[in-house]
Amino acid sequence: MRDKLHMESVEKWAEFVRAHPREEWKRVVDVFVNAVYEKSQAFYARLEKTEEGREILARLKVERLKSVKRG
Repeated sequence: MRDKLHMESVEKWAEFVRAHPREEWKRVVDVFVNAVYEKSQAFYARLEKTEEGREILARLKVERLKSVKRG
């Protein structure tokens, strides 16, 4: 189980969602999701710049395909 601070954060977020209309909390979620997506794209772009990074990405793609076929 995660620590107490994590659980408190989850509870605060649940309270926020209950107390505010969907449009309001959805904006917060959208900002977060977009930031995560942008960071991941920047990370992949940095990996692609090196031979080792390209090898890592190739292995990840193979693993992803395996997991899709299993799931």
